[in-house]
Amino acid sequence: MPTREDTRHADHATAPWGVSDSRPTTADGRARALCGRTRELTALERVLDRDDPGVPLIDVRGDPWMGKSALLGALGDLARERGWTVAWAAGGSVPEGLVFGVFADALDELLSSAGDQTVAWLSPHHLSWLAGIFPALSWHAPAVALPANPSEHHHVLHAVRSLLGRLGTRNRLLLILDDMHLADEASVLLVQHLLRHPAPNVVLALAHRPRQDPQSLRILLGEAAAAGRSARLELPPLPDEDISGVLPRPLLPAHLRSLLHTAQGRPGLLRALALSAPWADDAPGAPPHSPADPSMPLLREFRGLSSLGRTVAHAAAVLQEPFDTALLAQAAQAGEDEARAGVDELVRLDILRPGTARGTFRFRDPLVRRTAHDTAGAAWQLGAHARAAAALRDRAASPARVAWHLGHGALTGQDGDGVRILQEAARTVVWQRPDRAAGWLRATLGTRPDGGDPGQRLRLATALALSGELAESLALFDRTLAEGSAAHPDAELWRARVLRLLGRHGEAADLLEKTAANLAPDAHEARARTTGALLATCLEAAERPRPALVDDAGAVPEADPALQARLLALRALASGRDGTPDGGRAELVRRAARLADGLGDEPARRSLDTLYWVARAESELGRDTTALARLERALDLALRHRLRYLVPELAVEAGRILLERGDTAAALLHADHARRAADRIGSGFQADAAGRLRARIDPPRPPRPPRPDAGKGAAETAAEPGPGPDPVPVPDPENRPADPSTGLDRLSEREREISVLVSKGRTNQQIARALALSPKTVETYLARVFKKLALCSRAQLAALVGMEGRLTG
Repeated sequence: MPTREDTRHADHATAPWGVSDSRPTTADGRARALCGRTRELTALERVLDRDDPGVPLIDVRGDPWMGKSALLGALGDLARERGWTVAWAAGGSVPEGLVFGVFADALDELLSSAGDQTVAWLSPHHLSWLAGIFPALSWHAPAVALPANPSEHHHVLHAVRSLLGRLGTRNRLLLILDDMHLADEASVLLVQHLLRHPAPNVVLALAHRPRQDPQSLRILLGEAAAAGRSARLELPPLPDEDISGVLPRPLLPAHLRSLLHTAQGRPGLLRALALSAPWADDAPGAPPHSPADPSMPLLREFRGLSSLGRTVAHAAAVLQEPFDTALLAQAAQAGEDEARAGVDELVRLDILRPGTARGTFRFRDPLVRRTAHDTAGAAWQLGAHARAAAALRDRAASPARVAWHLGHGALTGQDGDGVRILQEAARTVVWQRPDRAAGWLRATLGTRPDGGDPGQRLRLATALALSGELAESLALFDRTLAEGSAAHPDAELWRARVLRLLGRHGEAADLLEKTAANLAPDAHEARARTTGALLATCLEAAERPRPALVDDAGAVPEADPALQARLLALRALASGRDGTPDGGRAELVRRAARLADGLGDEPARRSLDTLYWVARAESELGRDTTALARLERALDLALRHRLRYLVPELAVEAGRILLERGDTAAALLHADHARRAADRIGSGFQADAAGRLRARIDPPRPPRPPRPDAGKGAAETAAEPGPGPDPVPVPDPENRPADPSTGLDRLSEREREISVLVSKGRTNQQIARALALSPKTVETYLARVFKKLALCSRAQLAALVGMEGRLTG
């Protein structure tokens, strides 16, 4: 569940190509942008603007990640601007067993500053009971006690109502209670009492998940809605044009489309996925379950599971979705009736949901699945994978399904059937997930990748090349091809492609010339591919191709549309170097584009370089719009299927076109992504290309002239060579505004001051001496900081302060 802090960010509006355009807004506009739900916030705002709110309860309901917390957080900001007092707490964030725990947490800070006049009117018994519930009142009470019987509980309900009324006397009180589906039963009972006997000038705002509501809360809220005592708001999924505004940073269009598809209109999930990016290791993001990881609160959902429920959740996380209870029982090493009971528990808590096929189940969202997986023991996971693999073998499941589990364990030399399954599965998925295929092929070769069948080693080298492991791929190609006398034209082409990607164009050209010379006369398709690779090598090296080579590219095989399109585009680009009239080139590009447009995802995935060269040819003729669309399609396929080998080239070319169109923000986004992708595949050549594009977008600033009043000495010093320009001063964390993405902007000035000292390694005693406070006061402040930021250690707080320094420094 995302906390309110997780949803704070700068105001962004999505511009073309996935770039978020930040612009200043009013506080009111900023609050609306934070939650992404302008219409819903406007409806709730009307409650605040009434002299008499009319209803004592705002009931905000919806599935996880729908933005309930963000919406109520924005409502709280608007209430403060109108002079309301706002208190906030979330169910599940207080220790279990505390009666009225959510209310105690919400009102603690407010009551800490309350004077004797706030409680002077209470009877000693009432004050003692309230002090047992609200620790901040213990200073005013003659004794501290808890209500011990139903009669005393009834007295306490009336006392809390009266206390809330007192707190709302000067300013109206908005009491925000988030995650009420996790609240204790006494808090639910108190909400029921306040609905029947509203406290003057007090409005309750609840957020909860109907699927997880306990029966008492479900009945209570249903009765309140039927009686007109609540304003109910059901949050639906947001359309893409609205949900994109919650993103914390600009994203590539391909990443944005993937996120939007996964988020399915849930703004909290979109933001959490963008920050953690668990599937895209070439995108920046917080490591799993770091203090900045928005999925950390999900751990709270697993804390209350039974031992059986936890085991079933761990077993479900190692299976591919959707899964059935029979397979789940075998993976969990439990009886099928036990597995069904565990599934029922997880469905009741909305961790699992029924799948589309009858009798199957799947996780609620990918971050819940990741949490279930990450909290299981590594050795236990190995056993679960082995049990699932054995069960799927008995079912005669597809090789890819069995390999998913076999690849996580160690194969023995005697398991010939397992080796066969992994090899067959690798062949079927190499263009869908080459990294997975490479892992399975590695498992079949064991600890000696130089051993085994040369064909398997070449398949592994190809999978490594596709997934961007260029250095390892080239080494394996070199060793394997040097051993045998049999020709491997496809392997030689891939070897040459890896050399090109690494910037070694001369070696690639020599290899391709040798390969072409050794081809049989009737190997027409292999000759066409080799010719295309030679032509691409010349163009990438900025060399003029030989006329004979361009002529050879005219022998286009009819059987392969992708190869046809690539050769036509390469001929058009090469012809432009020798002054061929645009009319002839335009016809070549038109034919290439028509063929490329007809490629489905499967052939296009196998021919990303076709999309790349056709886009380059289109751009050279000024057809930038279609070129950009083609490049984005290629990037989408490459990122979705981890085909990392061509990502830097695609991103650089898209960035170049965007820069020429004047869209510098989008061009910068693509250049930076290209640089990260080039570093990921270990290509200095591609990284340099991305760097040159980056330099065109953001050219280096000229050296600053010396100040007129600096004097001769300063001028002489400026003229002397030195190590570089003056470093830009970094603002001190104590003096700069908090970055909203860290959540530190919710802290008071004193809390922030203490947080910075904690990040510097100071103890409570040292902080107390530095700020002239008592150690107990420092401890109290820290407890509030931990509560506001949903942290549990000083190390997490230090990491958050450090992250803010990187964001705003």
